[in-house]
Amino acid sequence: MDVNDTKAPTFVEDVSHEENKVLRIYFQLTSYLNGIMAWVAGIALISMIALIVFNAIKRLFSDPFSGTVEVVGWLAAITATFSLGYAQLHKAHVYIDLLFEKFPEMLQKIVYTIMVAGSVIFFTLVVYYLFQHGLLMKRNGTLSETLQFLFYPFILLCSFGFVGLVLSLIKDLIDCWR
Repeated sequence: MDVNDTKAPTFVEDVSHEENKVLRIYFQLTSYLNGIMAWVAGIALISMIALIVFNAIKRLFSDPFSGTVEVVGWLAAITATFSLGYAQLHKAHVYIDLLFEKFPEMLQKIVYTIMVAGSVIFFTLVVYYLFQHGLLMKRNGTLSETLQFLFYPFILLCSFGFVGLVLSLIKDLIDCWR
């Protein structure tokens, strides 16, 4: 083997390889986290359906479960927020591109970047303020009206659901410019 045949990697190639490794780990982590949250959202949805059906059947024989509305509301919040990141990753949302597709490719990237960056900022603020609200509810010892249950954990979980969306949006932004 000749010394000239071996090619030593340059610094640029090393950075590129390391960058790709970091991005691959980030993408896998985002996909894995949002996949788990989608499963939790599915379980919450099934639980919500089961509770409503159980309550309807129970109503035929006795008084209904008094906390149904509260529990269904909490489960609905978990279902909605935990499914956002997964929906963003799989483009399972409504996207109207009638006018957008007519733009030149570079303008499309710029407009998309502005929209996604604005979304990242907005939903990061949602995470922050929801988390702060949850901590305030914990500090105040606020209880739900019917069940007298501490519900700040559901607020904190909803905040975590938006984290999955923010991670997915950042992934989309990176994909746009790769």
